[in-house]
Amino acid sequence: MGGSNRAMSEHIADAALGVILLLVLWSFYKAQRDPTNSLNLFDLVMENGRISRIAVAFLVALLVTSWVLIIAAHDTARNLDVIFSAYGAMWVAPIVAKLFSPPQVTTSTQTTSSTQTTTPVKPEPFEHHDDRG
Repeated sequence: MGGSNRAMSEHIADAALGVILLLVLWSFYKAQRDPTNSLNLFDLVMENGRISRIAVAFLVALLVTSWVLIIAAHDTARNLDVIFSAYGAMWVAPIVAKLFSPPQVTTSTQTTSSTQTTTPVKPEPFEHHDDRG
């Protein structure tokens, strides 16, 4: 009977996590739709007005690893301190690397082209032109 209660409590915990996730998503949706709020969820995955593959990859990886951490925390048989340390290192390391990396220098090259138009000038009728050199 004890195993049945444990399975029931696991389902209740999973349902509670699902409800919390839905509430967070609903609040983000309401904030996005509010014209007086400056929150734009697309800023999470956009860079310079275009979708960023890296931002999407990071967002998906953040969601997946967060869910794995929650599941691991729920399962007491795992070594949670190692999992949490790996989780923290995974998400803190890129931020620290960006903080201490030298600024990127962007260079732009500019090319100019010029066109020249020439118009042939007709010789005057009284001029003599010798073709022999």
